[in-house]
Amino acid sequence: MRRGAGLLPDALAFAGLRGAARLARFTRFEARTLANLERVYGAELDAPGRRALASAVRLHAARQVHDWLRLARTDPADPRSGRWIEDEVTLDESFAIYEREAARGRGVLIVTAHLGDWELLAARLARAGVQGSVVGYERANDPAARFFARMRERNGLRTIRQQESAREALTLLRAGGALGILTDLEVKRLHGEFVPFLGHAALTLTAPAALARASGLPLLPAVCSFDEREGRWRLRFEEPLALETGLERHAARTRLLERQNQVFGRWIRAQPEQWAWHQPRWRTRPQPSPTDDLYKALMKV
Repeated sequence: MRRGAGLLPDALAFAGLRGAARLARFTRFEARTLANLERVYGAELDAPGRRALASAVRLHAARQVHDWLRLARTDPADPRSGRWIEDEVTLDESFAIYEREAARGRGVLIVTAHLGDWELLAARLARAGVQGSVVGYERANDPAARFFARMRERNGLRTIRQQESAREALTLLRAGGALGILTDLEVKRLHGEFVPFLGHAALTLTAPAALARASGLPLLPAVCSFDEREGRWRLRFEEPLALETGLERHAARTRLLERQNQVFGRWIRAQPEQWAWHQPRWRTRPQPSPTDDLYKALMKV
C-alpha cells in the first residue's frame, strides 16, 4: 500500500481509501463500533444517528491510513521530505505547556488516546525538535508492528516495545527525553484496573501511573485532532496530571487514572468521529465480589 500510494496523487489515494472505508461497514468492526456507541450514548443517540456516526468514524480512519502511508514515505536524508507534516499540523499555543515541562530537564511523560492521529502527533513533535520515543506493541511475526516501527524511525522516533521492562522508558525520562504512550484501550496482557471511562467501568492500564510514580513526573495529556473548520490537524496539550500526595499509594494511582480517563472522555465526546470505536474497549468486565448486592442475590437463586 505504501509503494502503491506513492505512485498516485495524494487526492486520488485518499479517495480510494475513503471508498474502502465505506466497504468496512460489512465487517465485524462495524458491529463493534455500533455496540460501543449504543453502550456510551444510549438514548442520547438513536439507531440512525449511531449509523451516521459509525460512517464518520470509518471515513476518519481512511484519513488516518492516508497520512500513515505518507509518513512511511518520509526520507530522513532529504530535509524537504515530510515538510507536509509541519504544513498540515498546527502546534497551538498550548505547546508552551510542553516547553515549560521540558525546561525542567527531567523528562516528559506524554499520554494520549486513539483519537485524531496519534502517529502524526508524534511525528509533528519530532519535527518541532522533541527528542524521545513512543511505546508500541509488537507481536512475533507482526508485519504491521514492523511497518509502524519503521515509519516512526523515518520520522525521527524510536519505538520501545510494550513488552519490555520499564527500565528503558525510565532511562529515557531520567535523561530528559520525552516518552509517548497510548493509554485509552484495554490491554489484557498488562496490569490494569477498572476505572470509569465514558460512563462505564473499563480495564485501564496502570502503567502510566506506575511510570509517573517511578519517575516523579506528571502525565502530560496531548492530542492531535482534525479541525474540520480549518481543514488542518491541531496538536494541543493540557495541564499535567500529577499523583496526589495526600492519598495512599493505591488510591493515588486510581485517582490519577480516573483523571486521565476524564480528559480522554471529554476529548472523545467533543469529536466522537475521531476515536477508535471499533476496539473492544469494554470486553473484560469486573468480577463481582462477595460484598456486591448482585452477587448476594445470585447466590440465593
